[in-house]
Amino acid sequence: MLILIPLLNIEGFYSGSGNDLDNRDEREQNNVVKYDIISALYLLLLGYNANYYYKWGVMDNICIVLLYILTLSISVFAAYLSYMCNWKGLVNNMVIKLLFALLAFMLGPFYLVWFFLVNYLGKMC
Repeated sequence: MLILIPLLNIEGFYSGSGNDLDNRDEREQNNVVKYDIISALYLLLLGYNANYYYKWGVMDNICIVLLYILTLSISVFAAYLSYMCNWKGLVNNMVIKLLFALLAFMLGPFYLVWFFLVNYLGKMC
């Protein structure tokens, strides 16, 4: 029986002992938690580092949902403004207006800045 002991793979057999705490701390420091952009923005607004684990509560999840609704409404509003604008009669084709509305939906707040600077101040709509 003693002859077979070196043949057994007992490496890591005692991994549940005192070294497990050190290994867990190293794993927690090396693992970077990946959040989506809205969740990371929410954590940064609260003053937390988005690279570390954060224990989400019910109110946190409600705030994240509200941020998603806000970004969706901004994008829908940008698409609506783009669709309703005809650039002083230059564009009356519905397909082109839908393409511009889709582009505005994808750009969201960036299109709203463009709309304000060019279309509103430039009196194009």
